Amino acid sequence: MPLDLDIKISDVIAVIALLVAVLSAIYARGQSSAAERANVIAIRESRRPLRLQVFQSMHHFSKYCSSYWTMYHMGEVNRSRELTERINTFKWEIEQQGHLDMSDVEEKAKAFVNAAWKLQRLVDRVAGGQNEPHDREYATAQENVEALVDWFGKENRDLKTLFQPYLAAA
Repeated sequence: MPLDLDIKISDVIAVIALLVAVLSAIYARGQSSAAERANVIAIRESRRPLRLQVFQSMHHFSKYCSSYWTMYHMGEVNRSRELTERINTFKWEIEQQGHLDMSDVEEKAKAFVNAAWKLQRLVDRVAGGQNEPHDREYATAQENVEALVDWFGKENRDLKTLFQPYLAAA
């Protein structure tokens, strides 16, 4: 039984149309992948300046808190009024940046605020003549303050490492 291969021009056109459709689908998939990659890059790059501002705010705030006890002893600040204002300013600065998809940085900012409020309470205790620490692991409020100041200094040095994945060029 011989096969009857009666191929018409319409069959050839249909096969060519099928090949074009398959190639178009492959090309469209590649373009979709490229568009997704471009979108991810655009989002990362648009967030970068805002993330840098958060880094700078956290850097300046931790530096301020790490030197507050020294400024207090030198008379540059009066009790904890300036610290309270700086805490509120820091919280406002962070909130103005919106959600930047940096959960570990957001947690660190909350830790900064909590530690600064501890520092504020301790400075007021010391100024008021009380020497009771906030944390039980310290014998005096002054030791507690010095530990918080050291903590802020360490955190300030570690900020670059914390922000590296968010600010690095990929």
